[in-house]
Amino acid sequence: MIALLASAVLVAGPVVPGGESQAEAERVVAIRDVRILPVATPPIERGVLLIRGDRIAGVGADVTIPPDAEVIDGAGLTAAPGFFDTYTGIGLIEVAGVPASNDSQEPGGVTPQLRAADAYFLDSELIPLVRNAGTLIVLSVPGDRNVVAGQSALMRTAGTTVEAAAVKEVAALHANLGEASKGGGFRTRMGAAAALRQILQQARGHAAREDAPPNHRLDPVVRVLRGELPLVVRAHRRDDILIALRLSEEFGFRLILAGGADAPLVAEELAAREVPVLVQPDLQPSTMETAGVRYDNAAHLSRAGVRLAFQSNETTLSRQLVPNIGLTVAYGLAYEEALKALTLYPAQIFGADDMLGSLEVGKEATFFLSRGDPLQVRTPIVSIYVRGRHYEPRSYQTRLCETFIAPVQESIPCQPTR
Repeated sequence: MIALLASAVLVAGPVVPGGESQAEAERVVAIRDVRILPVATPPIERGVLLIRGDRIAGVGADVTIPPDAEVIDGAGLTAAPGFFDTYTGIGLIEVAGVPASNDSQEPGGVTPQLRAADAYFLDSELIPLVRNAGTLIVLSVPGDRNVVAGQSALMRTAGTTVEAAAVKEVAALHANLGEASKGGGFRTRMGAAAALRQILQQARGHAAREDAPPNHRLDPVVRVLRGELPLVVRAHRRDDILIALRLSEEFGFRLILAGGADAPLVAEELAAREVPVLVQPDLQPSTMETAGVRYDNAAHLSRAGVRLAFQSNETTLSRQLVPNIGLTVAYGLAYEEALKALTLYPAQIFGADDMLGSLEVGKEATFFLSRGDPLQVRTPIVSIYVRGRHYEPRSYQTRLCETFIAPVQESIPCQPTR
């Protein structure tokens, strides 16, 4: 047994920082004749995407392919940066109705000390599903029943450890105003707003003490007041959004609005204060506070100069985020802005644009290849790369198809191919 383990280590090679083997770190891949969507610059209709290890080493029509490169024919394919889902329960919820597999909600009302990274389920069957849909980065967020829910984690949808998967183990602190927070121990909006203001005041007082000892509950809020973390406030009704704006002005923190059914009503103020909005494209008028939502919300906000990113606000159905983007384009959002709201803008909003969000030299090789326009519902994703490591578009759904459908209906493909 010891000999077998030793030989396995020798075959795999030494491990370098990031979890990949030395061979993977030195691997060179060139995808030629591929349509490239760099996002930060205009599309390249027929170019070369050169990968060295976990980084992009070349992007363009005139990139020289090294002699030691593994060359992949990209004819008929489109390369796009990995998409972001900026509000999801991925990693915290496996089966929502089964308490043993649902780690999203913790009672307490005000729980800034909670960290999504501490409960992130790396072996979730849902992670390959969203990866196969092109979502390669997710913001895993604690549930919305608490006024202060805790700290989200910005995670890649690949990786065998939290450290390897994490873009940021702590990406933001999250608060909730409106109907959801009224179920977390507060009966009124007054009570929820008072609780949020109180924890901000307590953190301000704690930060002012020179001899203040570490405080696991207040320290995350102190980081928000110091500008080290943004505060993402989930709010839909106009008055809830305005409360968040007033608190941001009062305490000086960087605000990100999530949801925002009524956000177009205050679009000019959001733009003037440079408050980004995490838009749910398929949000329905299913509650009192979302009664005014419209499919053209994203277009309205974009025209007003508000920076957007998209969220699914889902777990098991988060793979439907990209198909739902078509709603925002059909209702007036420019295609280029929709693509940026899935890639570059969320990377900028959460401070990860130095390595993600666009296909540029020096950035992380986290992208996918699709056979056609990546925003079209019927476009298959045929190949995925996360930090330069290749993944086939496989999941438990693929296995079920191969086991039960393919044997009796051979004409049905279970997995898209190049």
